[in-house]
Order: sequence, then structure tokens, then C-alpha cells
Amino acid sequence: MGLDEVRAALRAKYPELTPEDFKTTSGSRDGLAKIVAEKKGVPEADAKKEIDEIFSANGM
Repeated sequence: MGLDEVRAALRAKYPELTPEDFKTTSGSRDGLAKIVAEKKGVPEADAKKEIDEIFSANGM
């Protein structure tokens, strides 16, 4: 699986993520976790764990 599949999975789980969010962070897990944490009002560590799981599930 590739980055497109990861992005699709992230957008499915976090519909509030925009294409601009992916550009701003260059797809970095830490950057995406920070944005998700801010937008959802959850701890950044929790967002990072979920994002890491999505990357792992997609072979990244």
C-alpha cells in the first residue's frame, strides 16, 4: 500500500483534515497528529497513536 491509501484512510477517520493539512505537514505523522489534536480537541499523543496505527495498517 502507498501514501494515497494512507491519506484516504486518514481522511475517512478524520474528515476534518484538508488537502492543505497534508501539504502543510508534508504528510508527517507528528505534524498530522498535532493538527488532528487541535481540530478534535484530543491529546496529541492519542492522535499520534491512532495515526501510527493507520500508517501501520497500510504497510507504512
